[in-house]
Amino acid sequence: MLRAAAVVALACASQAPAFAALGIAEDFQTGLGGWTDRDPRSPESAVVADPLDAGNSVLSFLRLGYGGSLMSNTAVTSSGLFTISFDYLGQPGKGGVAGNLGGYLGVSSGVFSGSEMWLAGTGGGTPIDLIDDGSWHHYTLTFQSTIGQSLHVMIEDFDGSGGVAGDVYFDNVRITSAVPEPTSVAMALAGLVGLAVVRRRANRA
Repeated sequence: MLRAAAVVALACASQAPAFAALGIAEDFQTGLGGWTDRDPRSPESAVVADPLDAGNSVLSFLRLGYGGSLMSNTAVTSSGLFTISFDYLGQPGKGGVAGNLGGYLGVSSGVFSGSEMWLAGTGGGTPIDLIDDGSWHHYTLTFQSTIGQSLHVMIEDFDGSGGVAGDVYFDNVRITSAVPEPTSVAMALAGLVGLAVVRRRANRA
């Protein structure tokens, strides 16, 4: 089972890039109007109450999926670097395997079409290894796309994982076109040399 992997120097994110005004900023407080579910007639994704803060709404999944259960309708465009950040909660107490609950986040060159690039996941093989310990964790990554310069965000609870439906949650998803400060350009480029992507099959038999 192939899953896209990217080799990225995470140190690039610490170079404090300045961000372009345009991007995606989603806190899931008003539903999923800006997103497309893989199966709108029987959705894989849903906005639910935060299990650690009932007053907050977050993204979770009604069943396991693949190839991106949910994708942003809006694409972010950059001629160089992108920065993505988000919050993630994995709850192994629901019966899944801690460290492999199946939460994945990445980018795609189209909505359920085109190339994929997975940036974060619980099963290894991505730049960000998500933590399944029952607590919220915040992640930030600055990266260079190898699948095009216009990217949609995609999120799923992967059906090839050891998790169960509804054991992973996402919140506060942000992606912007990142414009590095002049002093950090050289270091950022050095960190991105060697970026490689292994594409996971987008469709299953």
